[in-house]
Amino acid sequence: MNWRLFTCVFFAALCSASLWAAPPPDPTIAALYRRGLAGDPQAVQDCIAALEQRLSASPNDQLARVYLGSAYTLRSRDLGFGKAKLGALRKGIALMDAAAAAAPNDAHVALTRAVTTEALPFFLGRRQAAREQLFALVAMIEKDPARLPPDDRQLLYLNAGEAAARAGDKRRARELWERGLTIGGDARLDAEIRAALRR
Repeated sequence: MNWRLFTCVFFAALCSASLWAAPPPDPTIAALYRRGLAGDPQAVQDCIAALEQRLSASPNDQLARVYLGSAYTLRSRDLGFGKAKLGALRKGIALMDAAAAAAPNDAHVALTRAVTTEALPFFLGRRQAAREQLFALVAMIEKDPARLPPDDRQLLYLNAGEAAARAGDKRRARELWERGLTIGGDARLDAEIRAALRR
């Protein structure tokens, strides 16, 4: 594997899509997670430690598990070339998959996993599965919008639209983004959706 290419593509992908990943509900962990998404390596390590502590106390907390997996993908972004980078990435993906398998009806777990996975470099072969997860989640939320708060629904439509656009379905992308604008949750997400519609 070309580790230099991996690092460049991975960092660019995570810094674009995952900056909008929904934060964990715990305010302290959420702050660390946001800083990690923005590129702070120490915040990523502190976030991992906090999430591991939470899981140690509550082993069945699948929301903590999926965020821990997402945080490990960020750790992989920050590591230098070598096996440690791939090891952190594999651990992150395995944790997210385990959380999704243990909580198949948890929309927040599904959203976090899908958004993180969609941001991974295309050559890892996870994009199609992530796209399917996003579209399945859209179908779930359209039947029962209360399963996600407004901000997370906006995030879903933003990322599902981006996934559709990457797949070459511009019409569906536009429909998803326009639906996202009807929610009226977070002004920053509204701005991102409007920017996507202009592109």
